[in-house]
Amino acid sequence: MKTILSSLIGTRNIVANDPHVQLFQVREVLNQHRDTLINRLLVDVSTYIDFKFKTKASRNEVSEITDTLVNLKRTNIDLEKFHPLVKKIQRRTTFKLTNELFFSEIDDLIRRKIHKPQLELLK
Repeated sequence: MKTILSSLIGTRNIVANDPHVQLFQVREVLNQHRDTLINRLLVDVSTYIDFKFKTKASRNEVSEITDTLVNLKRTNIDLEKFHPLVKKIQRRTTFKLTNELFFSEIDDLIRRKIHKPQLELLK
């Protein structure tokens, strides 16, 4: 049995013995963790953008980013992108999740939305 500790969703146990089922269970825990993180960001997207990116997003950008984050919640974690984290979980019996990789994924999506007009000028 493996135990995953999350400051956002608490303790989750991976009880399966089959590695494929374990991977499915790990992905579900990672999805829950990311969804909870996104839910917290959705409370005040514009403040997060101002804090993280030192820029004011327009109302349209905030709306578009909110939609993007909601859509991200509807997808499963990309196991390729989260491969280093999954490997650490597989090697240990107890693992404490951090938010770094999750924020990296979220911030990349936001960055593409708030810097879109600048990129279009370069084309």
